[in-house]
Amino acid sequence: MIKFFRNIRKKLLAEGKTTNYLKYAIGEIILVVIGILIALQINNWNENRKDRMKEKTILSSLNKEFEKNLEQFNTVKQLHLNNLRAQNIVLRNIDKLDKPKSIDSVSKYALGIFGGITFNPSNGIVQSLISSGDINIITNDTLKNYLVSWKDVLDDYTEEEIISKEFWSNVIEPYIIKNGDFRIENSQKNFRLLKDSVFINMIVRKHSYTNNIITEIDDKNSVEDYLNEIVRLSKTN
Repeated sequence: MIKFFRNIRKKLLAEGKTTNYLKYAIGEIILVVIGILIALQINNWNENRKDRMKEKTILSSLNKEFEKNLEQFNTVKQLHLNNLRAQNIVLRNIDKLDKPKSIDSVSKYALGIFGGITFNPSNGIVQSLISSGDINIITNDTLKNYLVSWKDVLDDYTEEEIISKEFWSNVIEPYIIKNGDFRIENSQKNFRLLKDSVFINMIVRKHSYTNNIITEIDDKNSVEDYLNEIVRLSKTN
């Protein structure tokens, strides 16, 4: 094809048809430019098609990861709610231990007032997307914004859980080991603990930390909101 055009140019020059030659040369340049533009368009279309296929794979993996994260979070949330409920009941009755009904309530819920529960989601795909730059393949800007700010939202939430967990592990549990009895729930040691002002203050403090966790969950743009939205926005047809 190139040789064919070259022969035409030579023929026009040989015949002295300079004006026709210039017109032809300009036309040839235009054809070349059009050809380049078409090739670029085809290349862009192919790249876009590859990106959409890759995006579909990314969204599928992301959705599976956050479905599991949401499932774990719902379990942890319920445990926190149970923990808070037990603490409320114990604190309402701890000053009424001279009454059998209050003793029964405290005995029933005492084991549920402590513990260290934390939400530990999988973040491998989000981290990979951000570090590799593949997050830019995702066309949904809302989803991208959720993924970029996910770590900060998660850190704010887990900070409250860590405070509560460390208070249990570093303060309350050692105190019970020293002054109480983990083996026999209704032992005299444990009954004395419930009248110990230091121990009662620990329960009050733990209740405050648990309440902070629930407040963090209920806040606007909470970790729960992010989980639900990422799951919803990453669903593929």
